[in-house]
Amino acid sequence: MSSEDEAKTSSLSQTDMKGTVVIYSPYINKSKTVQEGRRISLKDACEDPTAWEILEVCKRLFPEDCVQGENKGYPRDYEAQWPPMRGRIRVRLFKDGKPTNPEITTRKQLYKKVAELIPKIASRQPGYVDPYMQALQAASAAKAKKKGKKK
Repeated sequence: MSSEDEAKTSSLSQTDMKGTVVIYSPYINKSKTVQEGRRISLKDACEDPTAWEILEVCKRLFPEDCVQGENKGYPRDYEAQWPPMRGRIRVRLFKDGKPTNPEITTRKQLYKKVAELIPKIASRQPGYVDPYMQALQAASAAKAKKKGKKK
């Protein structure tokens, strides 16, 4: 790849990034201070959001091609460098000069809406059992039962 091709590719990515907003978990975390990176008021923030939860909420609010998750950590917060907090979510608010979701046109509106919807996710509800963990437990129980029969 020549340097001209690289320049074209990088300029295309810059054009693609126009109209996008980045969300890190500390931006909407109630336990963070403004100095630690919180971008909305305490009354609007939610308790310890994960990057996965932010991604799921954004996928519900915006078309699939407008939401992108990246494995990047928030540089101002050491805790956000490691899973499950690690992750950068890019959301395209505008495409061709038009909002992708007419209800959300600013980054503050996006942060508030995401923080409002995260506590309503099924995984945050009492009594929620993760299907993946349930399947692992069932498999290990079946394996233990099978071992017991061999004796």
